[in-house]
Amino acid sequence: ISISGEVVSGEDITDEGRVNGHLMVRDAALTIGEQAQLHADIRGTRVVVRGQLKGSIVASERIELEASASVEGSLSANRVVIADGSRFNGGIDMDQRTIAARLAQFKASHEPGR
Repeated sequence: ISISGEVVSGEDITDEGRVNGHLMVRDAALTIGEQAQLHADIRGTRVVVRGQLKGSIVASERIELEASASVEGSLSANRVVIADGSRFNGGIDMDQRTIAARLAQFKASHEPGR
């Protein structure tokens, strides 16, 4: 599947396709599968990356890059795990105030009616 635009969910999601845009997963987990190719900004609670991502991830709990992951962008979370063999090019921010501010800013800009 190929999605261009914005995806918002309150349930766990596993993405095995292509996404160009924004993904927001509230109080649930997002898994980016090995075959997935995303060019997106992601906001969520827990994010596991197994495929390719160009963009940013802000997670309120944890970001995990597995061995098959290839990420180009920024990561912001209280906990970041980067497995041996994964590829990462970007910055990591683990400051709780920054993470909270980024999540609040994203939520405010994506409220219905804006």
